[in-house]
Amino acid sequence: MSERMSDPKLSPTQAIRIVAGREINVRVRSKAFVAITAILVLAVAGTVLLFHFIDRGTTAAVEKVGLTADMAQFQPLLVAAGAAAGQSIETTVLDRTTGEEQIRADDLAALLVGAADGQLQVVVKSALPDGLRTAFGLVARQAALHQEISWLGGDPAAVESAIAAAKIAVQPLQPADAHRGARIGMAAVIGVLTYVMLLISIQLTGQGVVEEKANRIVELLLATIRPWELLAGKVIGIGIVTIIQVALIAAVGMATAFATGVLELSTAMVGSVVGWAVVWYLLGYFLYALVVAAAASLVSRQEDLASVAVPVSVVLIAAYLIGQSIVPADPHGTSATVLSMIPLLSPVVMPMRAAYDVPGWQMTGALVAMVLTIALVARLAGRIYGNAVLLTGSRVSLRTALRAHA
Repeated sequence: MSERMSDPKLSPTQAIRIVAGREINVRVRSKAFVAITAILVLAVAGTVLLFHFIDRGTTAAVEKVGLTADMAQFQPLLVAAGAAAGQSIETTVLDRTTGEEQIRADDLAALLVGAADGQLQVVVKSALPDGLRTAFGLVARQAALHQEISWLGGDPAAVESAIAAAKIAVQPLQPADAHRGARIGMAAVIGVLTYVMLLISIQLTGQGVVEEKANRIVELLLATIRPWELLAGKVIGIGIVTIIQVALIAAVGMATAFATGVLELSTAMVGSVVGWAVVWYLLGYFLYALVVAAAASLVSRQEDLASVAVPVSVVLIAAYLIGQSIVPADPHGTSATVLSMIPLLSPVVMPMRAAYDVPGWQMTGALVAMVLTIALVARLAGRIYGNAVLLTGSRVSLRTALRAHA
């Protein structure tokens, strides 16, 4: 590689490709890359599995309840009351003797045998399960109402028929989203991963710049290639490495989610959301990495890197907090829409909004603004990097770095 780097006829494309290849080769072979990738993949798969088992654990088991023939009229009410309380109830009509035998054999949770003087008579083995208390309470009130209607000379069946016929006329202003819960969960996971991966990738970029400057390697490299070629190659190389990580994490997350049934959304929709998340991560990386690389060229020690990289980290943290607090509440509201169009915030906020079907004009507008911003930042970062990366010792001021070569 050193022989190729010393070739004075290297074109910009060749120089960038060589630098990018060097970054990819070094970082993919590093133990840190393997360890971080494995941890993130396991974290995503573990999170999906956790949601899966939590969802299964919160589903109440079906309770089997028996009713004697004279209480069979309360079957529909008992099942409906259980469903409203989050408890599935399976009913069967049988005589009391058979019912008590099944209770002793644990085939029935309870047996409804009668109602008198405002009391519902229920036979259980030892205690009434908590999941049935709400449903039986409603049945007890209905039985008492039947009794009062009968005493007043009315027909309980007619009254119950009239009550059952009563309905609620709902007039929605917009169609309900049956998958809102899945969208919220997917947006939250995408926000976290985008935020974490951007922090990791820009930190790698900053550390690489400072390391080469401190070891004077950059002086050898710039003897044969231009500063902007070195900067572009470094950013592209690290970007390719991190995009491999992102793609792997996304693939494992999608596969685990579909395998466990955690996501009830269509494959096409999930693929679209994940695809936009990858695109926005890549754009965000180029924007932030260029800024951090330029900032890192101002210092010569790893200890000083944090001081110049903090502003970028603060912006990323702000974008993450905005996305997690505003987007789930109203993904199409004015605040979420405007903030997701701001280039410094778009890489985190916009992929979260993508889970809620962002209008095409908003996505296009945000992409155009982002690309233009990257082009402007690349020009400015290249100038700072080229003027400062060869200046070692004390920290280089931004004014000095912006000053053109004499």
